[in-house]
Amino acid sequence: MKYIVPMPSLGADMEEGKLMAWKIAPGDSVKKGQSIAVVETTKSAVEIESFYDGVVLDVLGNLGDSIHVGAPIASFEIADQVIPSPDLTKRVKISPAARKFATENNINFENILGHGPEGLIELADVEHYVESHKPEKGTVNIRAAIANAMTDSKKEIPHYYLKHTFSLDLVMSWLDEKNKILPPNERLLMPTILLKAIVSALKDFPMLNGYFKNGVYTPSAVINVGVAVALKSGGVLVPAILDSEKLSLNQLNLSFLDLAHRVQVNELKNRELIEGTFTVTNLGDSGCEEVFGIIFPPQVALLGLGFIHKRLVMINDKIQNSWVVVGSLSADHRVTDGMTGARFLRKIDELLQKPDQL
Repeated sequence: MKYIVPMPSLGADMEEGKLMAWKIAPGDSVKKGQSIAVVETTKSAVEIESFYDGVVLDVLGNLGDSIHVGAPIASFEIADQVIPSPDLTKRVKISPAARKFATENNINFENILGHGPEGLIELADVEHYVESHKPEKGTVNIRAAIANAMTDSKKEIPHYYLKHTFSLDLVMSWLDEKNKILPPNERLLMPTILLKAIVSALKDFPMLNGYFKNGVYTPSAVINVGVAVALKSGGVLVPAILDSEKLSLNQLNLSFLDLAHRVQVNELKNRELIEGTFTVTNLGDSGCEEVFGIIFPPQVALLGLGFIHKRLVMINDKIQNSWVVVGSLSADHRVTDGMTGARFLRKIDELLQKPDQL
């Protein structure tokens, strides 16, 4: 059967992508997961992967073309099978006039907030979306793209915030001893230890790991932990370490280093940008003590980590100068409440006190 490959959406704020390179040609055989093209968004250059095995019939875009999300970029011949489509699970309520206007202008209306009855998207909603998302001519305005996504998040998601101070004395001592026996290229990083504890805790809290779409929350069967990475050119990307719950500590460490490198050299895969289920943001040594982040929709939670520092704390009725880091949870109140969030933070703390078991 013939399958039309659409320009994928790589984020809630993405409206179009610029076709930078083809990695396939008519007549080529392709495998599921194979890179087929490189697309430039307002944030980065991303490799687009095939979702099916098949044979390339045609490529439908010229290099340099800006193609709207959902518009065709190629056609494949694939075996008869059920083709997953967002439209099969997402029932967006939109008026006929609004749908006609969106279709004629190649607008993906699934992420537009409707103000009609029961959230109906009306013509005025689409027109307002078009006006507020006009790109700046001749520039790639990453700040504007981030601002739009975060503004929509704060408008639509009822955030609640919790913070917890994690004691790192045991982790720091364990890490020092562990790295003494590891070769330089395999030494563990403190952010990896924190990520591992977070991922391990998420296994017990599926209500924080998934997507809220069209009024329904769906927990994810996997944990794709997104890591906010600052770009040298400015702005932030949040690629995900896919299936992170299946990785050992050493594997997670290597994946984290690899992801951070590929962000800077524009070698990300589209799945890494669109399939994150939970986000961690860490401003590092140049950051601040506490970070309260904005949820990256359609995810429902984000954990911010401040810089690691020493603080006077009470342990076993004694005051001592200990290594700590403050974790700040931002979560969607439509899905969880403060009790769930507090238990999640305490679970992370418990795991960090047993680093040899991570």
